[in-house]
Amino acid sequence: MKFYGNDIANLAHRRLRPTFIDDPMFSTFLEALPDGAALLETDGTIKLVNSKLELLLNLNKGDLVGKELARHAKTAGPIIHKVSTALQQLKRLEISGALNSQRQVAASLSILRTGDGGAYGALLVMREPNRAARTADAGLERFRFQEEGGAPVTASYAQTPALRALSKQGTVALERGSAILLSGESGTGKTELARRIGKMNEPGAAPFVHVNCGMLGDAQFDAEMFGIEPGSTMDASTRGKLGYIEAADGGTLFLDHVTDLSLACQMKLVAFFEAQTFNRVGSAQRRQVQVKVIAAANRTLPDMLADGRFREDLYYRLAVVSLILPPLRGQSDLIRAVAEAQLQRINYGRRPTLKLSEEFWEKLLGYDYPGNIRELSNILEHAAACADDLAMAEHFVTPIKPATASPKAGPAILNTDETPATPASFRDLVQEFETWVLEKSIAENGSKRSAAKALGIDIATLVRKTNRKR
Repeated sequence: MKFYGNDIANLAHRRLRPTFIDDPMFSTFLEALPDGAALLETDGTIKLVNSKLELLLNLNKGDLVGKELARHAKTAGPIIHKVSTALQQLKRLEISGALNSQRQVAASLSILRTGDGGAYGALLVMREPNRAARTADAGLERFRFQEEGGAPVTASYAQTPALRALSKQGTVALERGSAILLSGESGTGKTELARRIGKMNEPGAAPFVHVNCGMLGDAQFDAEMFGIEPGSTMDASTRGKLGYIEAADGGTLFLDHVTDLSLACQMKLVAFFEAQTFNRVGSAQRRQVQVKVIAAANRTLPDMLADGRFREDLYYRLAVVSLILPPLRGQSDLIRAVAEAQLQRINYGRRPTLKLSEEFWEKLLGYDYPGNIRELSNILEHAAACADDLAMAEHFVTPIKPATASPKAGPAILNTDETPATPASFRDLVQEFETWVLEKSIAENGSKRSAAKALGIDIATLVRKTNRKR
């Protein structure tokens, strides 16, 4: 396998001098590389190392920088010993093998020389050559990453101090290996913040796997999360399947709507987080991965913890760092930043470009946005569809709310201060009370599926009862 390490070495040979190791720009350059990399002195001392190599060697920067590479041969693996030997002989080396963590890697050592041929250092580049092809190994079904529709609104996070601070705090926490829990009202941008934190922490080809936990029932949880072993009797196709966790190895696993998981599924996640190992369905082999975890929860999490619908041990695993995303209402700076980012997206390729009148901006900044960013996006999309080049006040139309969003104050049976003109039958009163309870639970939990779990009933039962005519 050919490495770009030779090209970097040639660049160093032509343009850099021995003092380049003190230039902070070179450290930034190493960190931007998609693979593990380290700058070494000729005696084997590690001068610089990027976070990718830390991850591969399972060592912290403090354990590496200023230490001799050979000291880590025992803990990291024999491949490190061979690299150290080649460096002592000032020989270029390309080698592949296994680290003690069982990761298969390929390493390239390039000697850095001055114009007169004298060696003043070396560049070590290490990568996992099989990561890109891992999904094809042993006939595994290729993993399909879950992507949400629509363009991202990442520009908003760079334009408001509050969200910049959240992004920075999350990035630092994830870099240090801490799990992050994002919470906030629906539509506040938890998914986009998770993507931004994940990509800033693991630039390049590191995977970011988005898992919608609301779509995972007990029956398919193991197969989707942990994967299926090829040839397993539980897999009719015999091809096997790569699970979300294995697909996220070396990157970020984003557990969206984590509060929608059943208690049984939550327990399985706790077991995985404790050991960082798992079994594919149909296999007894324990597999080890290194994933960084971000989870997103709705605002009912405190209630779910209180009444036992969400495991405390899982909460403490996920909420090492808890970030709360603010709603849009009452925050004109945030509304303007998100609106400008959305408008930039809308105007990409649009002719004529859309501008917002002062009257439209006034309505935009004064609205309370119960649907937060999603609702703001809908309002701007409507204006873009109806206006030509300038959105006026009449183009500001808010979405129609579903009937279940605002349940009635209570059924007639509870309104004891009023007497119905026509007495209702007992069956009618029971149905009315049931419907009121269901609608109230849907409004409080944010979705029918979450409401069904909160009430302890099947989703099909809830749908049937809410759709019946009263």
